[in-house]
Amino acid sequence: MDASPGRSQGRMLRWFPFLAWPRPDAALWRHEASAGLTVALIMVPQAVAYAALAGMPLVTGLYAALLPALIGVLWGASTRLSVGPTALTCLLVAASLSGLATPGSPQWVALAAWLALMSGALQLALGIGRFGWLLNLISSPVLTGFTQAAGLLIIASQLPALLGLSGGLSTLFDEPRIDARATAFGLASLALLVLARRLWPRLPMIVLVVAGSALLAWALEFAANEGAVIGTLPAGLPSLYWPGWPGWNTLGELIVPAMVIALVSFLETASSARVENQREGKRWDDNQDLIGQGLAKLASALSGSFPTSASFSRSALNLYAGARTGWATVLMVTCVLLSLLLLTPALFHVPRAVLAAVVVAAVMGLVQPAAFRRLWRVSRVEAITAGVTFAVTLATAPRKIGRASCRERV
Repeated sequence: MDASPGRSQGRMLRWFPFLAWPRPDAALWRHEASAGLTVALIMVPQAVAYAALAGMPLVTGLYAALLPALIGVLWGASTRLSVGPTALTCLLVAASLSGLATPGSPQWVALAAWLALMSGALQLALGIGRFGWLLNLISSPVLTGFTQAAGLLIIASQLPALLGLSGGLSTLFDEPRIDARATAFGLASLALLVLARRLWPRLPMIVLVVAGSALLAWALEFAANEGAVIGTLPAGLPSLYWPGWPGWNTLGELIVPAMVIALVSFLETASSARVENQREGKRWDDNQDLIGQGLAKLASALSGSFPTSASFSRSALNLYAGARTGWATVLMVTCVLLSLLLLTPALFHVPRAVLAAVVVAAVMGLVQPAAFRRLWRVSRVEAITAGVTFAVTLATAPRKIGRASCRERV
């Protein structure tokens, strides 16, 4: 009889894990506020840039960093993960919907929401059924090959916007139309971001670059002279959204992409969650994190946005900045909310080339040719497996993946 209250409490914590969070005192608030503000400074420009990568209206990136981030941390086991837009997931959204709709159109948004619903429902079902162990069967060489290829594809997709190239990469060797001003903004921003990562890692360089480029573009009247900028973002909270029925044929075409997004998203989550739990000496509850990630995707769909995931770089920054509990994410979401309500006009003049530089700088670390050499030394079979995965991923990428999604309208 004594064990009954314990079992009841265990069931309650499984469905509402945030009830186990500590009540914050003044000392904890200081740590959480510092971490929350630090991650928010990175999240806002990254969210807008990743929405462009997904071919979505730019404001939906902020929507994906709001309620989904909150739901993900409230119902996840790893409370210091940074849930929201990620480069890999956004690339998969763009690749999955290519040919089914026009990027940025209402149909594209609806299909992206269906991807979020389907991938989120799959993760939620796996978590509730305690099938997290199935995803651990994916071998490390397969993951290595996929991430290397995905990094190259993401960079390729951003080159037109980064270089100010109209018409996509195909025009580079055939009457290229290049905006030299955009090229200067993009390359200078990328150089600053890469240099700062090596020399001044504690500086919030993404914020400084985005804010500085906006001021410079405003002074140079870049937008008035037909330069590509973010433009007007709608202010305020997202409305409740439900995507229209796409039809059975279209829905059937989304099943495999949704499964891939669910898998890749959870592998992204695992890479960050294992680091967090190892530091605390805890066993990782993969099923609870599946539930949290699944609910976050469902929340993103109902916000009119795209599938979310856990960002390794932002999660690492959250830990580095001193986050101890999920309260840091609550404060981060509060900062994103204030940005949506008050600061969207400040993003008007940010050049699209700068957004492309933010994406490229964030994923450059994914491309590590030395990873193949290390695998070759350990096992040639694993190296060949990684190489085949790498080649297949590149070969099956859509032909138009190199087109600049950043040029799509808000």
